[in-house]
Amino acid sequence: MNGGMLVFHNGSDTSYANHSKNLTSMSSATAAITLRFLGQGASATATSTDAVVLTITAGKEEEVMEFLSQNMAAPRRGMLVVADDQNSLYSHDNITAVDSISVDNGAGTFKNVIPATFTTADTGGIVNRIIVTNAQSGSEVVVSGVTGADSTIHLPASPIDGCNFRFTCLIASADDTITITAGGVATAFYGVSQQAAVAIEHTGTTSAVIADDDFKLGDWFQCTYMGAKWHITGQFDTATSMAVS
Repeated sequence: MNGGMLVFHNGSDTSYANHSKNLTSMSSATAAITLRFLGQGASATATSTDAVVLTITAGKEEEVMEFLSQNMAAPRRGMLVVADDQNSLYSHDNITAVDSISVDNGAGTFKNVIPATFTTADTGGIVNRIIVTNAQSGSEVVVSGVTGADSTIHLPASPIDGCNFRFTCLIASADDTITITAGGVATAFYGVSQQAAVAIEHTGTTSAVIADDDFKLGDWFQCTYMGAKWHITGQFDTATSMAVS
């Protein structure tokens, strides 16, 4: 490939650029295209692979893949901004977002960490609410602020299969509930969590709720979207901490 630099910006102020000659493959799934690049950790003895996942209008994956292939193969100097969530600029009308950026640093793999509190509007712009997006999939959301009222966590309302988040408590919640849904509407969950060394099975179609004062230091739960439901697992120090209805 003779193209120039390819640039991607997602909605969480994370950017990625690599030369088109380092593109090793593209693959599609429903409403998504994954681009894989030789990463900065690549060497003669080990190969590092970075990945950028683009959100694509369903049914247009093949069209966008052919567009990208043609543009990356064409002689080009300079750069091509493939997708820019910050400014809503996309090189093709059917590219709608940068779903995720994964950088393989060669010697180790690092998880994206999102500091989040309930008492200020720092994560999603609404007080007493943490909002995560498809573009932040794979992140560790570290809850580092005490609740100031009954609070909510909004998972993506239109998730892509495999979308996942882990929420870890750094500062214990106060006497307030934490309700987890996808975008604030009724949400299907299933899974198992450990609560005070007891395995609790979860199934429901409304929400997952952490009870008053029951999100303790070190507690965690993970949500992964698969097959039209969120698989929820976790570990809590206190019995009956989380309930799914």
